[in-house]
Amino acid sequence: MSRQKDKGTRYETAVLDYLRARIGDPEGMIHREALHGNADEGDIKGLYIHTRSLILECKNKKRFALADWMDQARQEAANAGADYGMVVFHRPGMGATHMGDQYVLMDLDTLARLAGAPDEEASHE
Repeated sequence: MSRQKDKGTRYETAVLDYLRARIGDPEGMIHREALHGNADEGDIKGLYIHTRSLILECKNKKRFALADWMDQARQEAANAGADYGMVVFHRPGMGATHMGDQYVLMDLDTLARLAGAPDEEASHE
């Protein structure tokens, strides 16, 4: 495994372990997803907000490519049939002992839907 891939795997695992411990996941429903080539479905699945599914794309990079990461999360949420896609990314200077301080990126539409706005498709009918 390449050094970069190992770094990413360790970060995904740290995010997964944090969420399982923080949320409480005795059945192990929150899990890392296997790669699916061009049809990837996010790095972490098994999360729900008000019964709606969520995938996380995890990034442990020195340079931030927020727009690209958000596009990737949206595409992978669509691939997974998930309601929401978000990006968890490394906060510089905050290592594995500070997982709760990592950043989460979402678009404004996702925030609006989480706050109770109807899905865009439903609002155009």
